[in-house]
Amino acid sequence: MAWKNTLLEASFRGLTFDCIRTDDSADRATAEHLYPYVDGADVEDLGRGARKVSIEAIFFGDDYEQQLKEFIQALDVAGEGDLTHPVFGMMFAQLNSYRIHHEADNVDQASVSLEFTESTPGQPFFDQSLATQKADAISQHGGIAVAAATSEAGNVIDKLHAANPLAALNALRQSMTGPLLAAMSQVQGVLTSGLDVLAYPRAWGNDISALVNGVLDVYAFTDKVAADWASVKSNLTLFDVFSAPPSSAPATISVGSVPTEQQAVAAAAVTVKVNAVVGLANSAGLVLLAESGTPTLSPPEINAIANAVRTGIESAIIDVRAIYPLEQSRAITEPLKDQALAIQDAARAIIEIRPPLVVRTIDAPGNFRLIAHRLYGDHTRAPELFRLNNIRLPNFIQQGDQLNAYAS
Repeated sequence: MAWKNTLLEASFRGLTFDCIRTDDSADRATAEHLYPYVDGADVEDLGRGARKVSIEAIFFGDDYEQQLKEFIQALDVAGEGDLTHPVFGMMFAQLNSYRIHHEADNVDQASVSLEFTESTPGQPFFDQSLATQKADAISQHGGIAVAAATSEAGNVIDKLHAANPLAALNALRQSMTGPLLAAMSQVQGVLTSGLDVLAYPRAWGNDISALVNGVLDVYAFTDKVAADWASVKSNLTLFDVFSAPPSSAPATISVGSVPTEQQAVAAAAVTVKVNAVVGLANSAGLVLLAESGTPTLSPPEINAIANAVRTGIESAIIDVRAIYPLEQSRAITEPLKDQALAIQDAARAIIEIRPPLVVRTIDAPGNFRLIAHRLYGDHTRAPELFRLNNIRLPNFIQQGDQLNAYAS
């Protein structure tokens, strides 16, 4: 019998009780569309309303009064509670009313009629952002940080160049032209301004940004997401040698004084670094956007991508704060912090749209395709198991081996 095997012990707010009858009902909201001179109506289904649950509990025995008293105290607590239906199981329910019955023929016994309405969390008018929206929003903050870094570096170089119009400033010129030449040798099809870097530092900053974007444009992040991500990280390292601060850290640039050439070199290096980390963050956003549609990475791999980006952003923030005063540095660091948070939120959203990750013990030998069929009834999920487990011999998995797998 089904009841013998599946019937549950009824309870409300953790207090169990005996149950002799349940009645469950639900109504659907409908709208009728009537037309003149046309028989009948078009009925539109607007959804099911809350389920109504009627339960009759019974208390008996020498101590039934104490049981009844404790139960009434639980019923008088305000708000919804956990209701275990003897047939349908766990639900959240709001108690609407209860009636207590005593009969002379039933000695030391009382029954309680309970009326519940199933309670479900309300749906907000504007729900939380989808995982795809969070991944797509990553690049918005990076553009603000790049523009601010270019503007601040331009101000520093303009002050230095105006105060020393005849100075060669070879160290500064080399630090600015170096990343341009290195990137142009690796990236094809990107047009730069070709203007003098000292006379037009903001155009130089735009050229750096265009070259970083040129590195990203080569990759589609569709089929080989992990390989594309590794290639982007490798290619962006060509900017590392030009984004490192000088060996002897210069003093913080003062707003009212003329900066030194070493400070201008540091400002240019920070601008290159901000462009590089923003490019890395934008590529991570493309990876997460691709993962929201077709999963190819495991949760640890997604975490590794987010951590790599956040580490790079943190390093850039430290360098910015080292050379700029608080007022100027905040214009750069705040968008960078927003981008780091956006990366974290997007990575969490991508991971959370998947079922929970659990460890399963294999009860029979086989390969991934056979095990996927046993676990999920779908052999096409074998590549998913392969991604989640670092197995040397995927065709010879033995009984008792433990595998990472999604719960459903």
